[in-house]
Amino acid sequence: MKAKNIKKIILSVVLGILMIFHLFPVFVMISSSIKSYNDLIKWPPKWIVKDPQIVNYEEVLFGEKSILNPFLNSLFISLIVMILCIIIGILAAYSVTRFEFIGKKTFLMAIILTQMFSPVLLVNPMYLTFRSLNLLDTRISLIVANLASSLPMTIWLLYSYFSQIPKDYEESSWMDGCSRVRGIFDIILPLAMPGIITAGLFAFIASWGDIVFARTFITSFNLRTISQALTSFEDLYKTRWELQMAASVITSLPPFLIFLSIQKKLIQGMTTDGVKG
Repeated sequence: MKAKNIKKIILSVVLGILMIFHLFPVFVMISSSIKSYNDLIKWPPKWIVKDPQIVNYEEVLFGEKSILNPFLNSLFISLIVMILCIIIGILAAYSVTRFEFIGKKTFLMAIILTQMFSPVLLVNPMYLTFRSLNLLDTRISLIVANLASSLPMTIWLLYSYFSQIPKDYEESSWMDGCSRVRGIFDIILPLAMPGIITAGLFAFIASWGDIVFARTFITSFNLRTISQALTSFEDLYKTRWELQMAASVITSLPPFLIFLSIQKKLIQGMTTDGVKG
């Protein structure tokens, strides 16, 4: 057997082991979500479920502690934050990469420095600000808070992509009579699509998994987010793990489905050729 084939076999085995290692927690979560509470706490655990408890999902979605409304609240907030981050991030990243202005390096350094601090540090000043503006216990407070937390990284991700696109692409389009705005939409954005998708996905996941801002700013039951709803299955003496796992499976679906739907565009954006022949 050739050495090249042996390397491929070894690489395949290593990748297979890594894939199993990463997928095992997902398997445990799904398996636990369709067990009864008594089966779940048995030791040693039984991985193969003979009697799936689909009723767990029914109770999670439509029961007394339904996560349906928090799910929709988080979906709305995360989508708004993602859209705003993409729009503002594109404008900021394009301006930084295409124009020279006073304080440009300071602006970029400030973006990097903001990532060194935890979002928890923003809670107190934001709380005081929202209280003075009567925005506590509103969806707007969560949108603004998550936007402020995710926007710096969004700008930096888009800046790294925009800076790799040569200005010659735009200049050649201007010579053909294309305006700057049309050049951005026809040339820059398609080439930067992988960065736009990555930045948008980052903003969505960060907002979707937020618990700090939600626990601080939201007190109404109807405005709870999905991260708050996941803790509602914990009682003083008992945690309904089977329901919490079922809720976790449902909670993980939106990021997974979004990534699944955009992966083709992500690959196409990476292979797009912006040079005109």
